[in-house]
Amino acid sequence: MEQSAFSNPSERQQAICSLLQEQGYLTVSELALRFEVSEMTIRRDLKSLASNGLIQREHGGAGYPSNTHQVDDLFFNRLGEAEKEKTTIGNLAAALIQPGESIILDAGTTTLAVAKAIKPKELVVITNSVPISTILTGQAGISVLLTGGEVRESTYALVGPLARSSLSNFYADKLFLGASGISISRGLSTSNLLESEIKQAMIQSAKEVILVAHSHKFSEVCYHTFAGWDSIHTLITDEDIPASIYEELCQRGLRILIAPLS
Repeated sequence: MEQSAFSNPSERQQAICSLLQEQGYLTVSELALRFEVSEMTIRRDLKSLASNGLIQREHGGAGYPSNTHQVDDLFFNRLGEAEKEKTTIGNLAAALIQPGESIILDAGTTTLAVAKAIKPKELVVITNSVPISTILTGQAGISVLLTGGEVRESTYALVGPLARSSLSNFYADKLFLGASGISISRGLSTSNLLESEIKQAMIQSAKEVILVAHSHKFSEVCYHTFAGWDSIHTLITDEDIPASIYEELCQRGLRILIAPLS
């Protein structure tokens, strides 16, 4: 029964999300029949989608939130990329957050893993990520401040002058920052200038800057560099970081925390 055209969980979950957007609400049994998988598989899919703030779980099925836009292929595919690494990094990063702190969470799938790992506590979270705000809103003790700005469909990040302006009014204890490319010589980079500007504004608004990135990102360089290594206080990555890069960053005085994959 599980050998359907949507045997890949990421592809199936993307299709479920699109279908719910079209029809609004479907039961677990309807989805299981549609995708030719078991109801248990559908429940796991719905749990994963709901944890990422993409759908609303309801009794016996799921609905598509009226205030949530369709996540496009690029962002959805990135949710499943290096999932194990992102989860372990997210858990380690969240453990650094102390009650009473204010933090900034950058938009991205690794910072989304940080948000999912945060336990209820007295905390102020500032973010430009629509999915992160959805996940954290309503958790006990957590106040969520969402920057204004224009929504980028590929990442669901808020960007532009309004987002930059709102960040200039904040000062946070910690920033959890993501990057598309990481290089010893070129620093941190991204492929979108608007998001690059927001990342720079976040760095200016935080006391401590913590880069969260899985090891696959190292030695990748995108066209726009938004920060050098002198802007970063701590790196949290997984144990597959190349030894040469680890040693070089240690020599530069960077604090490096390794999230175990086992």
